[in-house]
Amino acid sequence: MKEASTLRKVVISSTFATGLFLATPQMADAALGDQTLRKGMDHPDVKELQEALKKKGHFNFDRSTGYYGTITADAVRDFQRKHNLQVDGIAGPQTLGRLLQEMGGQAPTSTPSTTTTQTTNSTLNNTGLLRFGSNGTQVEQLQQKLKEKGYYSHTITGQFGRVTEAAVRDFQRANNLVVDGIVGPQTLSRLINQPVPAQTTTYEPNVPKTEERNQQTKSETTQSIQTSTTLRVGSRGSAVTNLQAALRSVGIFNQEPTGYYGDVTETAVRNFQRVHNLTVDGIAGPNTLRKLNEVATNKSSQSTTQAPSTTQTKQVSNTNSSTSSAALVTNLVAEAANQIGVPYLWGGTTTRGFDCSGFTQFVFKQQGISIPRTVAQQWNAGRSVSKPAVGDMVFFETYQKGPSHNGIYIGNNQFVHSGSSTGVAIASMDNPYWKQRYLGAKRLY
Repeated sequence: MKEASTLRKVVISSTFATGLFLATPQMADAALGDQTLRKGMDHPDVKELQEALKKKGHFNFDRSTGYYGTITADAVRDFQRKHNLQVDGIAGPQTLGRLLQEMGGQAPTSTPSTTTTQTTNSTLNNTGLLRFGSNGTQVEQLQQKLKEKGYYSHTITGQFGRVTEAAVRDFQRANNLVVDGIVGPQTLSRLINQPVPAQTTTYEPNVPKTEERNQQTKSETTQSIQTSTTLRVGSRGSAVTNLQAALRSVGIFNQEPTGYYGDVTETAVRNFQRVHNLTVDGIAGPNTLRKLNEVATNKSSQSTTQAPSTTQTKQVSNTNSSTSSAALVTNLVAEAANQIGVPYLWGGTTTRGFDCSGFTQFVFKQQGISIPRTVAQQWNAGRSVSKPAVGDMVFFETYQKGPSHNGIYIGNNQFVHSGSSTGVAIASMDNPYWKQRYLGAKRLY
């Protein structure tokens, strides 16, 4: 198959598409070994990869194209197979490390141009929003400032990806800012220790104008949502307030209802839709609203003239238990989604890098659930289930006998895990590598 060299747009169509992209990310220039390479990428690093594989007799196309297509993926698999690596066709840290070792050297480190703090502050102060998918000099300067403050420990690439987003979130969390991974005026001013410029409009996700916000009710009591309407980004009013309160009641909208449908509300809707097997479009249409009415926990209480019967009490208890589990599963999936792209790190337990069990432990910890540290301990702590449901943990036997790798099941025979070649990513249980190594599923909540 001939590999096209035309720049391809990256379309993320998995169950974890977050809806935060302003534009298709352009990969920043970097040296081979600085990033994971995979099918669909068009980048100078891919060309270096192809040339290295060609020298080792694995890439047999007549020229290096810079596009990672089927021929390149097959060449990577051939190399992985020869060196007893996970055969997935993805050039991750282990594969690239072994290839560079075979080439007799390490990848050169990308060194950003030296920029004084004063210049960096001035440039960053004049920039607009920086978010996932942004790239260029301003992102380089952002990464440098985050690095100086101890939140970013990776190569300065100029590409705002998941690692940069995680660093921004950590910074925002530590400085009591809105934790959205987006660098607006408030985050920038705190980052460069300067006040927000007088003419700058403060970026407040999902917050309408002050006079409109003051008219909104602050009550978290969820009213029944009219399912005949459709709410989307830009919508305002009491229907949006009720939607946000309902989303908050299931744990995936972590701020006061504002009555404005912005990026944060859209992301919460997407996360809710994923867990309940609805169309993931970030639009609260009839099907989404109907399901949300079913599971929201803070429904308006209706007066009653007599005490509920024992049967009714049991039914309410069971409903609350079911709803609580649904909220937990929603939160588990949402948290796992936030970590996609975090690199693999042996022994890693933070957003700077995870190993497989460090990742699962972190996700559960964010929901207030303490689970053991290692894969084997997590296997022993879980309750066996015959068939995994969303939120269950799936286990595999890889480099040693018994459970040695795991991930969180997200439905559609897919799971999210921290793989040594991929970092935190989605994988299919139908993949032959995982299918033949599958041990079973456990429930840890």
